[in-house]
Amino acid sequence: GAAMKPSFAQRLDLWARRSIPVVLTLLLLLLGAVPLGVPYLGSVAPAYTLMAVFYWAVYRPDLLPLGVVFVIGVLEDALSGLPLGVGALALLFVYGTALGQRRAFLKRPFYIAWIGFAVLAAMAALLIWLLIAVLNGAMIGVRPAMFQYAITVALFPCLAILFVAAHRHIQR
Repeated sequence: GAAMKPSFAQRLDLWARRSIPVVLTLLLLLLGAVPLGVPYLGSVAPAYTLMAVFYWAVYRPDLLPLGVVFVIGVLEDALSGLPLGVGALALLFVYGTALGQRRAFLKRPFYIAWIGFAVLAAMAALLIWLLIAVLNGAMIGVRPAMFQYAITVALFPCLAILFVAAHRHIQR
């Protein structure tokens, strides 16, 4: 017999679930655009989009394509006041590297992914810092970047809980 055509509601549900990684990353982008006032350091926001890009690059790269990562990076640069393309480049670097090393993280304990994320986030922070220094023709303070890095790595497990729940919802 002919295969049942999925109903409009079923197709809509599937589309909605498959769009979760993109929607979640965009929401995190907006959350990151609302900085936390930190005494002595001014406003520092954790790199939420970096966490999301790493997670989906490893676990469901089909649902967060490269082009979307680039657009999110440029939007984030525009909102954060970074030179356009700098943060986008860092996100693409993390995405590409995590994607290339997926096998190292899949079906492994969570702490392996956390360590991998910590290493890539450090490289991304260094990349951003170097690009800004080059574009400004001057060294910039490293303390805010180090503080942001520390909060980002510390918060990764909390965000991973959210990503895992979203991932399960997509796959149901």
